[in-house]
Amino acid sequence: MSNTQDLPSIPYPFTMPFYYASLTNVGVYYLVPLARAEAYLQGTGLLPAEFDGQALVSFNFQLYAGQFASGIEVPVEQWSSCGAAITQELELNIVAYPANRKDQVSPIGYREFLSDGDQTKLYGNHRVWVPCDADVAISAGKTLFGEPKFKTSFKVNLSSPNPVRENTPIYRPQWVETWGFRVDDPQDSNTAIFTCKVNTAGLTPIPGNISPITEYGTHDGKLIGCRWNILQAMNTFFIPQENPCAVDLRYGASDHPMRRDMETLLANSPAVAVRCFNSAPAAIQSRAYYP
Repeated sequence: MSNTQDLPSIPYPFTMPFYYASLTNVGVYYLVPLARAEAYLQGTGLLPAEFDGQALVSFNFQLYAGQFASGIEVPVEQWSSCGAAITQELELNIVAYPANRKDQVSPIGYREFLSDGDQTKLYGNHRVWVPCDADVAISAGKTLFGEPKFKTSFKVNLSSPNPVRENTPIYRPQWVETWGFRVDDPQDSNTAIFTCKVNTAGLTPIPGNISPITEYGTHDGKLIGCRWNILQAMNTFFIPQENPCAVDLRYGASDHPMRRDMETLLANSPAVAVRCFNSAPAAIQSRAYYP
């Protein structure tokens, strides 16, 4: 008997695990009729997680940096011109679990799931679409995890500890209190698949961490899972029914199938929660002074 665990392959040139140098992750969550999610999980080996008879669908925008070495004994002339890469991507997800583990699933409310996670770690994300702007991330996602990635561009206005300012002679920093992002059509960056704006004013942030987050995919035609660990607390904001304006989701003129799938999955379903995460700054540069 072999004492080597049977795991999916890691094709060249990729290595695992992958360490994030920084991460911004903002997401929006919807409860939708169960039948909508079931239609997208046929043939995957997954079943939709149930939260009071409904499925949980989300999209989350990620902005992250990774640092890379050029290699061992690589000639200087072949070193990379930059030791880091920045990636932006978005996942359209359905929370699901493996059908063959159905007997091990325990009921959980969506609030508890978003705050503390499913402790069995069977509930995980099934990716429906993953638009991304970085070739290496697209290749890694497809090769390692079977992600349905496609290349496109984004427009973003994210909250940050770095302020903005108006063009005035007196320095008056201002902070962005709302955040949003737009996914562009891959053939026309002037046309949107969708735009989302979020305003958390008046909502209470609840810190928590559901890591490790289970992510499902395929490799060599088989269902696989992997873990994603976010190493700090994340703020979750639950949206009361009387505050329907917290999330403004608008579809663009793009005819990309992602737009049609979003309209199908999210039709007439209000957002129930949003999540915001910014990794901690590594260093801080203060303003100048006169000694």
